[in-house]
Amino acid sequence: MKGPAMDVREQLLILRRSWRLITVLALLGTILAGVASLLTPTSYTASTSLFVSTQNSETSAELQQGSVFALARVQSYVDVTSKPTVLQPVIDKLNLGMTPEALAAKIKTSTARNTVIIEIEARDGSAQRSADIANAVAASLITAVADLERPTNGTPTPVRLSPVDHATTPTEPSSPNAKLDLALGLLYGLAAGIAAAVLRHVLDRNIRTESDLRKMTDLPLLAGITEQTAGRLPGAAPSVLGGSGAEAFRKLRTNLQFAGVNRPMRSIVVTSASAGEGKSTVALNLAVTIAKGGQKVILVDADLRLPSVASATGIEGGIGLTTVLVGTSTLEDSIQYWSDDGLALLASGPLPPNPSELLGSAAMSRLLEELQKKFDVIIVDSPPILPVTDASVLTKSTDSVLLVVGTKRVSQHSLAKAIDQLNFVDANILGVVQNRIPRRGPDANTAYVAGYGAEHPDRIPPVDNRDDGSFRPAHVRRGKFASVET
Repeated sequence: MKGPAMDVREQLLILRRSWRLITVLALLGTILAGVASLLTPTSYTASTSLFVSTQNSETSAELQQGSVFALARVQSYVDVTSKPTVLQPVIDKLNLGMTPEALAAKIKTSTARNTVIIEIEARDGSAQRSADIANAVAASLITAVADLERPTNGTPTPVRLSPVDHATTPTEPSSPNAKLDLALGLLYGLAAGIAAAVLRHVLDRNIRTESDLRKMTDLPLLAGITEQTAGRLPGAAPSVLGGSGAEAFRKLRTNLQFAGVNRPMRSIVVTSASAGEGKSTVALNLAVTIAKGGQKVILVDADLRLPSVASATGIEGGIGLTTVLVGTSTLEDSIQYWSDDGLALLASGPLPPNPSELLGSAAMSRLLEELQKKFDVIIVDSPPILPVTDASVLTKSTDSVLLVVGTKRVSQHSLAKAIDQLNFVDANILGVVQNRIPRRGPDANTAYVAGYGAEHPDRIPPVDNRDDGSFRPAHVRRGKFASVET
């Protein structure tokens, strides 16, 4: 059940995935703020204030009217401060040598709501000049308001602007404020980093965690296989795993036994949605693990486009599935046995021009029927589902399908499309195997990484000890089906 806690965990996961990006952008924001602070010219700010009142108020009623009048006028006086009427006398008095518009850019005049106090701030590169400008502007404003508010009948002006305080020479610059600039730079950098992390998460539709997998399908997750080698390249030859990897395949073997309780499971097609998800590694290790459990197992390399079993195990790849199907070799002569557990292998053989037709032929169906008579379990390594139709074709002649999902290798859309394709041909999907789960980092699943009780990996003899002058390793032997028995 999803709730606020789940949302918090997901948000923390987003931050953990992109912590490097967030850190880089935060540092970049801080550095840019520091550079901007260094390049910003030093300036000083001095301020003064004026009080607006009315005069010649003798009664309380007149005093009240004067206060209302002053409140109504004060904003107008603020606006007048930026006009040449006020600023030109300041320029002339201080010999500033600038235009009223340029001086107005150095002046900031404001008043608080419902008050009659005018605040005047002057900013300049010289501390003394900033104070002189502030005081001069205040004096010029007093004179300008007196002239503007003077009645035409010659009576004194009813408005009076009185200095509340005088600007003093500032002792420290107001700009740049290095501490504030660095703090803001860090804050903006963090905000940009978090925004980039969220955007990255929204745009990334790859399957990364078991939670992502659960969102896409209700198929049972039969096993999780951790990444064994850091930086393993897509397309690298499959290998037999040890340690926690071997333990994961023992768990997969057990779960497959439960999955096949109500339906015979003699032949299993191992496939994936797209290339590079590790389906050949899963097929090889599953066959090895079942063989170690005492069952007669054969691994058939039915990937007639990019075969890998022969190169991974060192067996002879010149004969195999295709030569049997076209009748140039017998099945008994084409099967090769590997390891002391009697694991049987049928390589792909020469690559044909028509893989889909060959795999969907009557000869392929007869071959699988014959293999079922001789072996307890047939593991078929097939091409991925989406690029070609070979896997879909094989499901017609086999009992079940095991779908491999490569962590960060397949998108949610591709996985959903692959499952739909298998459902369309009425394939018996046993479940999924999440492969290449990171051993470390935010997407690592500690339940799969722990490797409890897996200190003694299953070992396969090396494939490079050729001692009989042939092109086969010494432990690879070819013979009749009877040689499978142990």
